[in-house]
Amino acid sequence: MYGLSLQLLFDMSDKTSKDQYGRKTWNVEAYEAEAKRQKRNEASESAKAAALRLGQDHLQHRAELLSESIAQVKKRTLIADPETNFGRRRFGFTCPVCDLSFRDTLALVDHINSPQHARKARELAKLSGSGEGDEIVNGIRHATPEEVSQTIEALVAKKLRDRAASSAVDSIQERVRKRAEFMKKRATKRREKRLKKKEGQNGREGEENSEMARAMGFEQFGSTKVD
Repeated sequence: MYGLSLQLLFDMSDKTSKDQYGRKTWNVEAYEAEAKRQKRNEASESAKAAALRLGQDHLQHRAELLSESIAQVKKRTLIADPETNFGRRRFGFTCPVCDLSFRDTLALVDHINSPQHARKARELAKLSGSGEGDEIVNGIRHATPEEVSQTIEALVAKKLRDRAASSAVDSIQERVRKRAEFMKKRATKRREKRLKKKEGQNGREGEENSEMARAMGFEQFGSTKVD
């Protein structure tokens, strides 16, 4: 501690002095040397920090590459040759009318809505002859009355098929319901028939008992009839 204080006092004595009149003066060269030394120290510290950051970035980048390489194990990646193209088309979203390709769908939609695409579509329709008399607006061909009628007929036929299938399902359900009602009625008739048969048997047994009682003379017991 005392050594540090003495060093500071010594440094201060080198930077300042007094003239013959007792006025304090400053040693400009000493201050300049100290400023240069501090600047060199700061530059050295910043260089060390930059080197440390560079080393950390390098390690992080290497770790990212390693993880990506591990993730791509047992995978195949198709790399397209930049010179590989078909006309003016490359890999991406393609407009078959104009023979152009675009990087994203937004650019493709902008191109389809452009006058150039509409003009090209009209020209192709005229050259092919299939679009004669068809109305093309913004590169989109409107359906003809025949196509509209065919579409309506197809929808009606589909609706009829769906309705027929639904009615078939309903008919099956109706048959099941009628079968259940038939089985219920048959069970009721059988139960009624058994009851009638049981009642008939009880009646016959009663008649037989009465005839036997008359034959044995039991019927006159308790009778108030006077001959």
